[in-house]
Amino acid sequence: MGSNLTSANLQVEDGVIAEISKRQPVQKPDLKINAKGLIALPGMIDAHVHLRDLQLSYKETFETGTQAAAIGGFTTVFDMPNTRPPTVTDANLGEKMSSAQGRLYSNVAFQGGLTEDADELGRMVERGAIAFKLYLNRALETFDSSDEEKLSNALRLAKEHNALVTVHAESGTEMRKIQHQSIAEGRTSIGDFLKAHSPEIEVSAVRRILSLGAKAGARLHVCHITIPESVRLVRRNRNVTCEATAHHLLLNQRVFKTEGTLAVCVPPIRSEQDRRGLWRQFGSGQVDILASDHAPHTLDEKIKQNAWEAASGVPGLETSLPVLFTQVVKRRITLRRLADATATLPAKIFGLTKKGRLKEGFDADIVLVDPKVKLKIEPEKFLSKAKYSPFKGMRCTGAAAYTIVNGVLVAERGRIVGQPVGKVTKSDRTCVSS
Repeated sequence: MGSNLTSANLQVEDGVIAEISKRQPVQKPDLKINAKGLIALPGMIDAHVHLRDLQLSYKETFETGTQAAAIGGFTTVFDMPNTRPPTVTDANLGEKMSSAQGRLYSNVAFQGGLTEDADELGRMVERGAIAFKLYLNRALETFDSSDEEKLSNALRLAKEHNALVTVHAESGTEMRKIQHQSIAEGRTSIGDFLKAHSPEIEVSAVRRILSLGAKAGARLHVCHITIPESVRLVRRNRNVTCEATAHHLLLNQRVFKTEGTLAVCVPPIRSEQDRRGLWRQFGSGQVDILASDHAPHTLDEKIKQNAWEAASGVPGLETSLPVLFTQVVKRRITLRRLADATATLPAKIFGLTKKGRLKEGFDADIVLVDPKVKLKIEPEKFLSKAKYSPFKGMRCTGAAAYTIVNGVLVAERGRIVGQPVGKVTKSDRTCVSS
């Protein structure tokens, strides 16, 4: 784990990494952190987070979500558009950005919903949407994504604006057929839910969007990928990247025996064979990045006898680093790969040119990891409003000791100690027509 580590002093000035060197700073700093025994990593970037807020603030708020992020070592997160109101117009994006100001403990970038409306998409690009989400499961639609012509038009529009399209790759039409038949026949178990979200449903959706994306010349990013065959399809295509979550990388369907509908998410947690294959692909870099898909709900929304009625999603901001760093300690993944997957590559893919590296001149977003601390995942202690986790009870080694956002210490060993200094963040890419 430590073969490429070196001791150094890291000096921060005005929110930027001013110097990394062996020598002591000439001037006395306002704040000095003794990081002996800790590992400095670039602040983690989570490209897939549901911060809720607005009309869904009973599930999560900008404050609770970004506090959870800071505790977990994430200094920048990307908020998803399936909120109330949904982020599918420039006006709604502006409302969300304005509401977030002064309430963020980590930086937040906002994704818009992919739309066929050229004027709306153009205005959202200009306002600074980091990417545009396409829900092939039809969870949020501004047009009928089952219509090949409409979807192709939307992808071409994204291409014209140099906008990245992020994709939930499950076929909503096929899933609904299976779901409606199951409900009609009184089949409401988790097993029935899993059949409607089968591996074949994902793979077919991945194959479809890759074909249409290639024809349109659009840049695509496949979200929360779960099936090794899906990853292999992605790797055959230019301008396409993908992400995986910690719960898909480390858990299998045995989790439903203990956690029941609390572990329900989409795409669902898969078989052990799929999990092993996905983990190998993640370790080798075939899966580009780690994302949490932090999706908070209330316990009442999650705990259901009827699996179809259970809200889909699990919280992940406070668990992703501990459960993944434990794999570093066990030498199942390298520290370099973890840093690439959680910081360097997300910054590169989404155009954050001053984030993702510990380098002079880069933003001072830093996480100091204690590689020896032992902890148990205890959801009731989460800062997130979502007090449940499929990792409940898991014992981990390694966690964020200090999280520095924009040069300011925000979190220390599980506590928020700083002010909401997070900023609304935008891609550094220049949006040009092709």
